[in-house]
Amino acid sequence: MLTENKFSKYLLYATGEIILVVVGILIALQINNWNENKKNKQQELIILKNILQDLEKDKLGLTKIIDTRISKATSAKQMVSYYEGVKIKKLSDYYFHWTNVLYWEVYHPRNIAFKELVNSGNTSIIKNAAIRNTLLDIDASYEVLFTERNHLYDDYTTYLYHHFAEIIDYGDGIKVWSNPNIKIELSEEDVAVALKNRAIKNGFTLASFNHILLKDQLTEILKNVEATIVRIHQEIEN
Repeated sequence: MLTENKFSKYLLYATGEIILVVVGILIALQINNWNENKKNKQQELIILKNILQDLEKDKLGLTKIIDTRISKATSAKQMVSYYEGVKIKKLSDYYFHWTNVLYWEVYHPRNIAFKELVNSGNTSIIKNAAIRNTLLDIDASYEVLFTERNHLYDDYTTYLYHHFAEIIDYGDGIKVWSNPNIKIELSEEDVAVALKNRAIKNGFTLASFNHILLKDQLTEILKNVEATIVRIHQEIEN
């Protein structure tokens, strides 16, 4: 009986020790998980803040390039009208709109922080699915935009740059575009030759269409950027 009593006490003691060890392990794991979650959260906040900085800069750049696309589409439409018989009131008008269309301007989004995250394969660190998915949508939209932009440049090269290079003095166009009120001698003969070129007219028609298309794509991206900025601010504040 004494032996059985001692064994029971030993068994109870051993069980208590095991329970204490298990509880200690569970507590240690919980603390480790808590520390890991805290570390991941801190890293996520740093990434979100970096993405937010990029998006704020992209918002400004997108707004500017949208205005540029509208301006170029308007000038291209005006150029088409000259080829359809609208009278050119001043030669400087033709030169201004011509240069405004041909001056190649593009926007390169910053988008650095999220690109690095995508390349690392660690986008899951952004726990907010709405933020993560919208950022992926923005990234995909830029790829589509770049394809359309490259197509526009090919049109420029084929229909405008190639033909105008042999007709009109680019220097005169740049001077008028830089200062519409400048007083310089412009060539009516050169403009007359250009107005007879159907390829050039087609180039301006395509330019008008494609600049509007790019403007619409940029506007949609801007909406997503603005919405994501709001979501990230909310996520950081929470």
